[in-house]
Amino acid sequence: MTLLLILSSIALIPLPATSLNSSLVLEEVRSVLEHVEETPDNIFELELALARMEGKDQELINDATELAKSIRGQLIEFQFPARIYNDLFDLELKLSKLADQDDIPDTEQCGVWYLGMNLNPDDGHIMSYEEGWADDDDIGDEENALLKDYLNQTVWNMPAKYIAIVRHQRGLIDAVKVFVFQNWEQSLSQKFKDMDPGRKIVTVGGPIFAYTAPGVHNLADDPIFGVGGDLAFNWGYTDNGHRIVLTGGYLSPEGVNDDNTHGLGNHFAINPKTNVVNADQWKHEISNIQDCPLASCRSVRIQGTDHGTGPHLKSGPVYGNYAIYISGDSKNFPTEDLLKIKIGDCTA
Repeated sequence: MTLLLILSSIALIPLPATSLNSSLVLEEVRSVLEHVEETPDNIFELELALARMEGKDQELINDATELAKSIRGQLIEFQFPARIYNDLFDLELKLSKLADQDDIPDTEQCGVWYLGMNLNPDDGHIMSYEEGWADDDDIGDEENALLKDYLNQTVWNMPAKYIAIVRHQRGLIDAVKVFVFQNWEQSLSQKFKDMDPGRKIVTVGGPIFAYTAPGVHNLADDPIFGVGGDLAFNWGYTDNGHRIVLTGGYLSPEGVNDDNTHGLGNHFAINPKTNVVNADQWKHEISNIQDCPLASCRSVRIQGTDHGTGPHLKSGPVYGNYAIYISGDSKNFPTEDLLKIKIGDCTA
């Protein structure tokens, strides 16, 4: 919650919606003294709000908190020395400086890693090539963000320097890879909407951070952790499309209809440049690394049951959920329980 919303929510002063104006706030603070019976409680709520603030100048927060305590003490005793107005003015100035920090670009204000998407290949919702990646709607809810398919449009539209793909079991990490984007100014939404011509290698230098938990299984044919190289987005060829693949795996040539590229967000019957589906039964969320060309193979191994009814698509074991995080400032990914990582919302 921004400082403006904090102050508005505790009804300390009716602040303007767009800016914190020093003279206006001072007038409102003075006018609220006419209702001093309510003001101490409101000041206390402000102290609590300050204590919960993160990512801002801690010295300013401490100074503002001490001033608020001093003002509340004077109000409780119904003492109104002249200095209370000076204290209120000093408090307002410190809050103004904290409010100015709300103007920091979102990628800096947000912190470290923010969850943009989670894929569960067995939850009954199919995040194939056409579903979610290039849309403008949220999918799922925060309560189940690491348990089911999830997409957070706030994060999806943030410019990002780093991307982390994390395989996990209900929040317990199996493996992580972190990559650095070639273009730091674009958001994931912009990248996934860039489908024509598509087929773009979007990261450089391969993984810059990697972690695998001890004793993890099913890595050899994992579409992210079973191959090397960089990330490629919107890999299209004839009537096939794959949202995320790695360059270390087999990438079908543009004019070859072999149904033999595998990754996250897949479809074997779609126009990958327009996102228009030709035949719904060939959608599938996660396919494992395999050599199964259309001409000779009729058994494409899919994780879980989140796929269409195409007879070549065969349900298989779920290796885990796949979470996609972004960051503007961190190369390393924390390897503790994912559920301890705040789900990103830049306005929170």
